[in-house]
Amino acid sequence: MEIRQLLGQLMSKNIVEYLSGVPGGGLPIPRLYPPASAERIAMLEERADQPLEGGYRELLALTDGMDGFGVTMSVLGCHDWDEGRRATAALAFLEGVREDGTAEDVGLPEDVGLFPVSVDADGSRAVFMLNRPDVLPERYWWIGEGSSSFFGTLADLLGHAIDPRAYSPREEIG
Repeated sequence: MEIRQLLGQLMSKNIVEYLSGVPGGGLPIPRLYPPASAERIAMLEERADQPLEGGYRELLALTDGMDGFGVTMSVLGCHDWDEGRRATAALAFLEGVREDGTAEDVGLPEDVGLFPVSVDADGSRAVFMLNRPDVLPERYWWIGEGSSSFFGTLADLLGHAIDPRAYSPREEIG
């Protein structure tokens, strides 16, 4: 399924969850942003120090990030790296993962490229784009709150967020 269709389904699901919840109950308002330009996407790819996976590139061309992914998480857009708050939280999560050995515990190679693409408001869950194509078939790692899941593409990840039965991710590498 296309990223555009998955994005529409995920936003629909999150809007229903938001509207059926308690007003002011802590769920973020599901939100899309104006698309990122090709130049901004290229700058983000340079910052990531790895090629952006096609689905993430497509998502950024549709919306420069989104709020309400995974209910309380946000997908980072190019603008988030300028504004700092979310990027700072994502980089802090990444630093913690590198320091505590979590990546090695799930079987990721020591030299795998990790770039944050999503983080939740309290810094307890994040999604990283992976770069080690010679070893890993997956490009995404969703980690936090005691769980770890690997996804081949952003479409797989979004499909799982919409309906966990849609994709069965691996929990560790190797």
